[in-house]
Amino acid sequence: MDIKSKSDTQEQADKGRRSFLWKVGAGMSTVLAATIPAIAKPVFSDGKKLKTSVDSLSRQVAILENEKSIRQLHKIFEDSIDKGMYSEVLDMFTDNAEVIFNGGVFRGDRGIERLFCEHFRAGMTGKKINPAPGFELSPAQPQDMIEVASDQKSAKARFSYSIQVGTPICSESLLVKMARLQGEGIQKWWEGGVYELSYVKDIKDGSWKIKRLEYKTLSRADYRPGRSYAEVISVPQFSKVYPKNLEGPDRLV
Repeated sequence: MDIKSKSDTQEQADKGRRSFLWKVGAGMSTVLAATIPAIAKPVFSDGKKLKTSVDSLSRQVAILENEKSIRQLHKIFEDSIDKGMYSEVLDMFTDNAEVIFNGGVFRGDRGIERLFCEHFRAGMTGKKINPAPGFELSPAQPQDMIEVASDQKSAKARFSYSIQVGTPICSESLLVKMARLQGEGIQKWWEGGVYELSYVKDIKDGSWKIKRLEYKTLSRADYRPGRSYAEVISVPQFSKVYPKNLEGPDRLV
């Protein structure tokens, strides 16, 4: 074989190798191009899902913490009323709060103070007692619940209650006057129902305060703890507003 023939043969071999390498390289590039997005996409997607899950979990934890704070506030409220510490409850309300009780609406600081510190104190209202026999809440009646808004700035709640309610007996008889001197002279009855409340979060310190409280009475009875019976009674609602009634509401329901 002459020199020219050897040169041609070598050139053809080089071309063949180059063609093979080019094909292999092109194939590998195609494989890599298809593989990289497939790998990158799940990583990105998983990261996004992880962030969403973390955010959702954080919101759930925050809501649970808010529910716990509201339950604590309500417990302090009930304990204060139970112990006759009526002045203690005033700071638990917003400045423009309202309380609905026995057919009357008590508004703002002065109205709520009039209800708890004057009307409730005079009748020794709010002492927690066990439900009267036959007057317990049934499963079909509203049960305790708390619902915190998605922005966590407001909330609604419902709690059952069973309390003693009283009002001074309107009489100038000697017996009643003597009873008053002994801290008595009060008509008392058992009352059961549910508190329906609205709360708002204080932007200054993040604490919860009561915006609206309604006593939704489900039953009343002439009942004394320890008695084995209870009789349904009818209690007159407020009929006069303040100042005609010095302990009365700002308006009637």
